[in-house]
Amino acid sequence: MGLIGQNTSRTKKTNRSLVLQALVRFGPTSRQKIAAFTQLTPATITNITSELINDGLVKELGDVEEKEKRAGRRFKALDLNGDSVHVIGVHIRSDKVELGIVNFKGHVIDLDMFKYSNEMNQQAFLALLIKELTLFIKRNEIYTITAIGIGTVGLVNFEQGKIINVQQIGWKEVNIVSSLTNEFSIPVFVDHNVRGMTLAEKMYGSCKEISDFLCIYIGQGIGSGLYLQEKLYRSDQTGALEFGHMTYEPGGIPCWCGNSGCIERYASEQAILSKLDMLSIEQVMENAENQDEIAIQTVKTAGSQIGVVLTSFSNMFHVQKIIIGGKLATEDLPLIQKIRDHVNTHSFLAKQRNIGIEGSVLKDQIGIVGAASIAILFGVIQNNDS
Repeated sequence: MGLIGQNTSRTKKTNRSLVLQALVRFGPTSRQKIAAFTQLTPATITNITSELINDGLVKELGDVEEKEKRAGRRFKALDLNGDSVHVIGVHIRSDKVELGIVNFKGHVIDLDMFKYSNEMNQQAFLALLIKELTLFIKRNEIYTITAIGIGTVGLVNFEQGKIINVQQIGWKEVNIVSSLTNEFSIPVFVDHNVRGMTLAEKMYGSCKEISDFLCIYIGQGIGSGLYLQEKLYRSDQTGALEFGHMTYEPGGIPCWCGNSGCIERYASEQAILSKLDMLSIEQVMENAENQDEIAIQTVKTAGSQIGVVLTSFSNMFHVQKIIIGGKLATEDLPLIQKIRDHVNTHSFLAKQRNIGIEGSVLKDQIGIVGAASIAILFGVIQNNDS
């Protein structure tokens, strides 16, 4: 599905944004293909791409052979100038924060991480985050940082730029965007971490040409993000789609959210560690790879349990693809295959077609690239003018 632009002078900024989005997803490519993606006229594409080249955001690669044509027609390819934009991605998990410098093409330049205590109040956390970001920026002072993107656990109000609630930690109404904007004087954006990952899959992952897909992230909890009809799904305030708190077993294991039987109480990293009495998910992976039957069976069970809930989800939304993120989402472990087996056996769609279910190509960088994608889309692409 294409990106629909408008051929009027009043929408120049919007059209520049659409051209950049096309290049993020499909570059290197031709002006003709960009016109087809955006439905802009060739003249408009020529003008906009010339401006973007002059601005240093886009570069012309020269003649490239068009593989799709039997005649081998050649065209002048355009691509993003990856070094023209650098952003910081901040991935806030429930026990640690990952920091990364990411360029316009989604490549991670540098990484850092720091842990924090769940007993730390939100004011102390913000002070620690600002301190660590300051050190990280100084370490990477050769790069001009255009924007900061934050992907976080908890309920998030994107428009207001704040974390509404992280119930398991006790944070409420954390004005994280205003705090960081005041400190660093650059645009800052915050969204739920798995919505950021979903955006990254659309921009830099394997879903560039998929209009309807679900992204599931298996970490200490289980989060999700959804693209429907080429749009990142978001409710009016919090973004919604709490996959981890869909019911797997009515009246089952009590969850911190106040309900019982939520899927993340059975199949998250934390749940698996609890079942195996282990301290790290890396230990689980190592044991499974060494053919430890108990570890293998526990991972298989988690995959089947997630598959049960995903089957219900796929019956509602009929997505084309499901992306699984997290350390356990590797083909070396049986988790993804068990999810595939259940969904493609029991879903309504299974009678018509299989749903593609695969691990993220972004692997363990999905959190950082997800947070950075928020900054690149909203702080660069949609905030771009000549």
